[in-house]
Amino acid sequence: MRLTLATEYPNGALPGEAMSALATLVREAVGDELTINLFLEVKQCLCGIGDGSDVHFDGGAVFGASLSQHASEFELAAIPRGTGRSDSDQDARRYRRIFEDCLKREGFRLIAAVPMPSTGVWSSREIDSEATLAAMRIRTYDSLSSRVFSSMGCTAVRMPFAGLPAALEGGQLDAVLSSGDGEAGAALSRYFGHYLPLAYSTPLCFLIVRESSFSAMSWRAQRALKRAGREVQFRYFSCQQAREESNLRAIQERGVRVGCSLPRHAMALLERTMELVRRRLIAEYALADVLVPIV
Repeated sequence: MRLTLATEYPNGALPGEAMSALATLVREAVGDELTINLFLEVKQCLCGIGDGSDVHFDGGAVFGASLSQHASEFELAAIPRGTGRSDSDQDARRYRRIFEDCLKREGFRLIAAVPMPSTGVWSSREIDSEATLAAMRIRTYDSLSSRVFSSMGCTAVRMPFAGLPAALEGGQLDAVLSSGDGEAGAALSRYFGHYLPLAYSTPLCFLIVRESSFSAMSWRAQRALKRAGREVQFRYFSCQQAREESNLRAIQERGVRVGCSLPRHAMALLERTMELVRRRLIAEYALADVLVPIV
């Protein structure tokens, strides 16, 4: 049997790497019984779900929070980062059943939830004051990040990664919220000379497969795919800190100036907003004993 997996990200960025690792593990387990073909930089929503496309993929690697148009619970895939390094791993485990249920309603199965490096702000000029930040048109990647940065006074422009090249060429953006992992960072460094590692969020990338495609596999192939998914997820969480450090070094080596932090008052406002949003989401979707009044 043959599977076709796709992602909007370029070669060398984490989603493509994770798909490749999954394919390699499956091939080692079952050989030609299940062949996985990979497609990169595909400009198509959720591998064809609900976008009217005639192109049919069996699954792929998708930025989790981009699916919030299908279910608001997917906002949890890019929940603002907590104070602990282990929070992203805990979040992935805590919300996995929620993600599985939402994807199942759309006809997909979650194979793995993989952490991308924490997000920062790429900008055309140094952000040295609150006024500078507030004057920027910043690309955000979901409704949640749009609300957070709008509260900072920015003009938030929600946009998938695949839409960035045209927007940047057209001068529509002053800044981009992104980790800039791998080849994605190489592309962003051609437009921006500054990067601010805010650690706003550690977004999750989902490796997904259509339920219909999964059901058509042999039992042996299904088992191999599930085991490969668990292994890929474990690998990427285990090396998360090292990958973030490597990503930051790569950004600097490309000649991008890496800042330290936002101005003090702006950083305090951002952190407070992030914490409020995080607590509200946990309370709303995970039924935790966290109550934050909506003001």
